[in-house]
Amino acid sequence: MSTVKKIDLTKKGVTLDGSYVDSDYEDVYKTYRDPATKYARDVLTGKILAGYKLRLSAFRHVRDLKRVLTNDPNFDYVYDLDHVKMVLVFASLTPDPDKGKPVPLMPWQQYILSLSKGWRRKSDLTQARFSRGIVSVARGQGKTMIEAILMLYSFIVEGEGKANQDYLVTAPTSVQLTKIWNYMLSTANLLAVSPEFKSTFERRRIVIQELSIRSIKDRSQIVKISDESGRFESFHASYAVGDEYGETNGQNAGKITSGMMLSGGSFIQISTAKDNPQVPFHTDQIAMVENIEKDYLRERDDFLLLVWEQDSLDEIKPTMSDTWIKSNPLLGNSDLHDKLLGNLKSELENKQADGSVIDAITRNFNVWHVDKAKMFLNEEDINKAITDMPFDIEGRDVFIGFDYSVVDDDTALTFVFPYEDNGEHRYYVKQHSFIPLANVNGDVRLKEKRDGISYRGEQERGNASIAQNAYGMVDGDEVLDYLFNFIDTNHLNVQYFIYDKYRVNKLIKVLEENSDLPLVPLQQDLWHITEPTKATREAFVKGQIRYADSEIITKSLSHAILEESNNAIKINKARKSAKIDFVASLIDAMSEAIYYWESFSGHTEKQSKSVFGNQSDEQVSEWFKDKFSF
Repeated sequence: MSTVKKIDLTKKGVTLDGSYVDSDYEDVYKTYRDPATKYARDVLTGKILAGYKLRLSAFRHVRDLKRVLTNDPNFDYVYDLDHVKMVLVFASLTPDPDKGKPVPLMPWQQYILSLSKGWRRKSDLTQARFSRGIVSVARGQGKTMIEAILMLYSFIVEGEGKANQDYLVTAPTSVQLTKIWNYMLSTANLLAVSPEFKSTFERRRIVIQELSIRSIKDRSQIVKISDESGRFESFHASYAVGDEYGETNGQNAGKITSGMMLSGGSFIQISTAKDNPQVPFHTDQIAMVENIEKDYLRERDDFLLLVWEQDSLDEIKPTMSDTWIKSNPLLGNSDLHDKLLGNLKSELENKQADGSVIDAITRNFNVWHVDKAKMFLNEEDINKAITDMPFDIEGRDVFIGFDYSVVDDDTALTFVFPYEDNGEHRYYVKQHSFIPLANVNGDVRLKEKRDGISYRGEQERGNASIAQNAYGMVDGDEVLDYLFNFIDTNHLNVQYFIYDKYRVNKLIKVLEENSDLPLVPLQQDLWHITEPTKATREAFVKGQIRYADSEIITKSLSHAILEESNNAIKINKARKSAKIDFVASLIDAMSEAIYYWESFSGHTEKQSKSVFGNQSDEQVSEWFKDKFSF
């Protein structure tokens, strides 16, 4: 009996094409002749042009089928062809509301349905393998129809013989939810009078209402809840679909999946790309690509990833239109090809002309992309600041920026050391972040996957401290100990300690009462933060900033997006998933560091309550000598 060899596509020189050999899976293709497996083979052999993520999913599918055939004891799933047949038959009988009758599905649509419903848990075939899933495709490809089929199949077919089951349809806003919900209602109404399902609707006494689709007999129901309402805490869904989930921060996704602990349900999120790549819908894709590439580790085996997208921006031009099937699989339909291709070319041309090409890149070609004008820094400016040059901080002047965490944010201390290099003004930057684990139940590995940062590695390099207390929260005393130890050990001359004025907390109070650090509260509104934000950005562009390679620094800088209003700018702190705490503390420190070589500072000193005002000890002494000398 053959075994499935270990493959790690993240290793240098190891590629998907080089690792896949058609003949290695001949037994798979002889055993499984279903449309999805045939589609996977066509993708892997290049018969169907597809992007890397989709080819990776096809590779995963055939390798997992190989594991089934070889009875791999470490693989807990099976691909049940009976379930595949049931969902495909159901889909073939489900009417399209626009046409009033069923529409033949294309292979890529059958691929989604088959993998979603065909893979089952070996220990219990009633349980689907995938508890979570992401399906992403360009707009106008019929994803709403797929969502309706998946939901109604779960309710009508898989819900047969069950009672008190909840099924959930959700979207970011009530407006977006209305669109998919109306499609769902229209489809259900057509099924209710179809010859194949009329008796089922009557027997289970299924009623289709404006707010729900429910069975009076067994008390099961499909309901709609928008993400903006957030009312998911007491909801235990057996199945859920999230439409346009590329726009959400993922907070409610956790509420939905936590409610599935007992039901063993599945939550499938479907969306096109957006212009904020730091949302969980996209960061989960990045993490899952690595999980699948490290095939031998078998991590997150219950997470489905199906993405149709262009592989690069270079493909988004008319001369490369023969590659657009990667993100627009409907181009494979000969009846629709010419019309769809013409519309795509026209849309791209119009968007380029009116300056909104980002919309076309994300929505029409399913590529996550941020307008460079909105980015704090580009990749080139970030990378050129990295240096392996030794820098001695002993006894130096330093400006310290501080950004304090609330719950899931990191707490960041940033140290900016002004220095001169051949007469040029420069800044050397160090940081130390304190990493909370409260929102991940103390599991640093989950925190690393969620944020895309190797915190354990950063801790080993002295760039971070991971919360160790039972609550998983940042300890203020630990922050103070680190701060004073770092200052004292390196004999630093602290010029200013700058912090967010709106986050005055116990730690700041302790510093005020028990230290002689010159504290500066910096207001974070557009009026006060624009100039330090602009100055920090310019310092990077001019090559004035240097730092030793740090994953926290690099990723924080690359994630920072500007918020603009009336020619004023600041970093958008509302995007919590971006992990930009270092950037916030850096800008705080730079608000004063940029004046290091000037005769003035960036703030107005508070008038001392002393009768001598803000005069120095030397000035006071001279006054006494002058007035009271004998």
